[in-house]
Amino acid sequence: MKKIFLWSLLLLLIIPAILMGTGCTEEEAVGGAIGAMAVPFVGLWICVAVVGGLIGLFLFVVWIIALVDCGRRKPEEFPPGTGGENAKTMWLVILIVTFFVTQLNGIAAIIYYFMVMKKKPLKR
Repeated sequence: MKKIFLWSLLLLLIIPAILMGTGCTEEEAVGGAIGAMAVPFVGLWICVAVVGGLIGLFLFVVWIIALVDCGRRKPEEFPPGTGGENAKTMWLVILIVTFFVTQLNGIAAIIYYFMVMKKKPLKR
């Protein structure tokens, strides 16, 4: 797993550096001097888009894991102080509702992880 992470990190650093070196000459750029000045930033924007997409994908996967864990848990397996006797229903509602709010699904899943999954692991 560490090797895959290191290779993907290396690719994320090398690809934008290569793309930043491939640009148009001033005559080829549309818009003259302004277009020529914007060409080096294309690689930077691609890097930002890739990193943002990977963060979004990571948060989505964490949300799915939290939702599956919450669905499999019995109500008595929730740690005390996380919602009382309706903890399972409350967490399911929170996780499902936050899916429709952009980027809050990952935050809710991370909070669920630290409040429920880490305190009391699921018994199989």
